[in-house]
Amino acid sequence: MNNQSEQRIMVYCDFSQSMNIGIVHGARMADIFKKELCLFHALGKKDRNEKLAVQKSLTMIIRKLKKDLPGMTISSLTLKGELEDTIERVAEQYDAILLVLTDEKLKHKIKALQSSPIPFLFVKADTAEYLQYNQVLLPVDFRKVMKDTSLWASYFGRFNKSSVVVLGANDKDSDNQKKTKKNLKFIEKLLYKLHLDVTFEQANNGSFRLPWEALNKSVQNHSNLLIIPSSKNISLIDLMIGLPETKIIKKSGDLPVLCINPKKDMYILCD
Repeated sequence: MNNQSEQRIMVYCDFSQSMNIGIVHGARMADIFKKELCLFHALGKKDRNEKLAVQKSLTMIIRKLKKDLPGMTISSLTLKGELEDTIERVAEQYDAILLVLTDEKLKHKIKALQSSPIPFLFVKADTAEYLQYNQVLLPVDFRKVMKDTSLWASYFGRFNKSSVVVLGANDKDSDNQKKTKKNLKFIEKLLYKLHLDVTFEQANNGSFRLPWEALNKSVQNHSNLLIIPSSKNISLIDLMIGLPETKIIKKSGDLPVLCINPKKDMYILCD
């Protein structure tokens, strides 16, 4: 990755009814992490005239944003192909560090997440409560990807002074217990070293039911961000009944959900 000024917070602009909510949250992320805000549209198979129309629309949105956010660097990006086809290029060639998007056409977006090296932040409402991002809930199970999810929890703690609740899985299997404890030890060391406001709690459930307990706890604690990994090994049953992260996002109400892909090496936020 390049230096801080060149990293970008991307907002997926599909011109859906909820797109403006994504832009509001994207601007909030750009402000928290002091990054450039970039409005991104995947053109699919649009022709030249349609591409020009999209670019014109994005330019008009940027003009309005700059009036309200004069100190923020804002740009736009259009690429041929669908989101799934372009997300790696967005990260590797255009220095994206995070993609903000709404939950409309969720199946299509979750499919793109499976090939993404950057997290997807799914948002649903632009109320003040869910724009603070100051109360983060981080469920931790036995998977190695927990180190990546904890890094993003640490970013919110460092740059936004967010409090973090770490909810550790209560696994019965001895091997999973050891792996979970190892993850928790790493996260404890990381977050305490950064002097963050962090609380460790033990869940009632094991790793496989942990995301649902975390979601319920997020509501109880009035959290405004839940951080979870997406699925790594996808079975035929998952494809038939839906991936766990899809169900969590659908059931999350207005709570923003940050999903991290365990199948890709994650890009690191530059200070």
